[in-house]
Amino acid sequence: MSSCEKKLLIVDDEIGLRSLLKSIFEMDYDVYLCEDGDLAISTIEKEKIDVAILDMRLKNMDGLEILENIRKIDQNIKVLILTAFTDPRKIDKLYELNIEEIVQKPFDIFELKGKVDKVVN
Repeated sequence: MSSCEKKLLIVDDEIGLRSLLKSIFEMDYDVYLCEDGDLAISTIEKEKIDVAILDMRLKNMDGLEILENIRKIDQNIKVLILTAFTDPRKIDKLYELNIEEIVQKPFDIFELKGKVDKVVN
């Protein structure tokens, strides 16, 4: 792990995507990878995370449930949501829980990096 000042949490159940995102972000962030919501929540309880990238569809809980738990722990974490689908009710709820942005899959990884860098700096 690098000795960067900013901590980034990536929550996605696809190992390939987690690895790809880690390779893009690890030069500028301490990157924490989680494949499910339980691990994401326990990581946020232990670490002072600055920004989180959450996939909406995970095995044990969806991005909205993870976000609700994150907000109980830390109101200040910047959150970007990755999703391939859009349910208007969920989108409204996500924004009520103070997310930065919803990024539609498939996405450009360098565009995502730019969005993350922008919300952190």
